[in-house]
Amino acid sequence: MSILVAENLSKVYGSRLGKRYEALRQFNLTVEKGEFIAVMGPSGSGKTTLLNLLSSIDTATSGKITINGSAITSFSKNKLAKFRRKNMGFIFQDYNLLDTLTIGENILLPLTLNKVKVSEMKNKLSTISKQLGIGSIIDKRTFEVSGGQMQRTAIARALIHDPAIIFADEPTGNLDSKASLQVMESLSTLQKVSKTTTVMVTHDPFAASFSGRVVFIKDGKLFNEIHRGDNRQTFFQDILNVQSLLGGNTDDLQTIRF
Repeated sequence: MSILVAENLSKVYGSRLGKRYEALRQFNLTVEKGEFIAVMGPSGSGKTTLLNLLSSIDTATSGKITINGSAITSFSKNKLAKFRRKNMGFIFQDYNLLDTLTIGENILLPLTLNKVKVSEMKNKLSTISKQLGIGSIIDKRTFEVSGGQMQRTAIARALIHDPAIIFADEPTGNLDSKASLQVMESLSTLQKVSKTTTVMVTHDPFAASFSGRVVFIKDGKLFNEIHRGDNRQTFFQDILNVQSLLGGNTDDLQTIRF
């Protein structure tokens, strides 16, 4: 079953009088239920634009996006906001947690907005926090925990309302190698156990190697895509090979993390 289908997506910035820049050109993508895909490409390739369009943060110039059977490109702003709150989960590079709330309260925010019963919220919080290894910190504030714990909190918040799809934007961008490993292992485990569907934009081949498929973008178009086999280290090397063809920077790669 296809959770996300993007057809002929294009995004043009600029006006008729000014310079026009085509960030994405007639892009097509299908994501199946339970699939974990990574989107990679050089700076300015269109990968962030693609994520913003798929997640309804930005609006396509042309094309169609269907999520969980609904054509969201035809929705009004109000209908789209409600759909996003129910069907999408978001993980950002800078966590986007509220300092005034505890870790537990941050995780529960989507359920609070959806007016879920307190008893159900407690049960869901207990389950997700244990799965992500953050059960012992739910009463702490954001400034009392590590970056890796904050990102796992953000993952818990993204998942707690059982969204149809999760969008992750550079989830390991602010983390050291140890925390990156913990976060990516958490995402990978949840995908296997809960069959979560995830689309992740990343510049990091190490993070991408945890996905099942990597889609490479160049100049707003599909450049290539590769699928993971049984060996993650082989997949990591395949990602590096395609990245080198794209002209990506591999100077800071930490293969020792394997």
